[in-house]
Amino acid sequence: MRDYFLGRFSIGVPQSMKQEIQTSIIRMTEITEVLWPHDVSHEVAREQVWKAQMQEIVNLEPPRGKNKAVIETRSFSDFGPWAKGVFYHGDNISPSEAQWNVLIDTGEVGVWLKSEAILVEPLNIEKAVRNLGTLAKAYRWRAPVNDHASADGNFYLQNGSIALPYRWQEGTYARFQGGPLELKLEIEMQETQDVEQNGLTDRLDTAISTGYALGLDVDKIRGQTRTIAGLKGEDVIVRMKDKYDTGLRFAWEYPGEEDSGERPEIQITMESPDGALEEKIKVWDTILDSFKPMYPIRK
Repeated sequence: MRDYFLGRFSIGVPQSMKQEIQTSIIRMTEITEVLWPHDVSHEVAREQVWKAQMQEIVNLEPPRGKNKAVIETRSFSDFGPWAKGVFYHGDNISPSEAQWNVLIDTGEVGVWLKSEAILVEPLNIEKAVRNLGTLAKAYRWRAPVNDHASADGNFYLQNGSIALPYRWQEGTYARFQGGPLELKLEIEMQETQDVEQNGLTDRLDTAISTGYALGLDVDKIRGQTRTIAGLKGEDVIVRMKDKYDTGLRFAWEYPGEEDSGERPEIQITMESPDGALEEKIKVWDTILDSFKPMYPIRK
């Protein structure tokens, strides 16, 4: 097993499975890390990355009444050693909204901070800039990749972390796939404002009783309450069969607490072709047992 750090939690994944993607959103900002190549300087690499992104934005169709997508570009000397951003219309439907995309060069890695769309008004623009600056200054590089993390309360990205507590809107998604058992593992976490009342087991039972889907047989192998990382969720394993194929689906779900970073809505799922059920259950149980918080446990 290898530990991966996702938002404010970590999880162990079989080393035979490869991470395909990890996305992160914190405080209404999508964060993407860019590992600089070793064959050129990071100054050259960042210039290439910046120009490529700018070309994509310049080519966007502007909203009606606007002759271009780009509103302004700006350097942010107070964000770090080097930071530059572009404010642009990312949606050609709304001429009154735009968003920031800021590239930060930390030396070891590049970090893109992409804000949500905001109204193009001076107060909104500068408020968004302050939020981006807070995130930029809180970024911490972790080297080597995925080698070490601690229960420090940071929000963990794929290669670094944001040293800030939860305030509003956080989300993490990761997908792993591969290995001899042909497993696909997905983890999704987000803060919730509307806690789901019907649990995973109830929804599954309803789906089975109503036919689930035309031509699809669903056999529940396991359904139980299960607490992991101090969070009481539901653990379900089913076999699904149609006229073409049979597969296994594993799921653990925690509904979350309202507006919480330490107790967000969490969905962990694993899928595979049918077969080797006992071995796959052992892998699933090991993955769930490895899930733990990356913040100090309150006594």
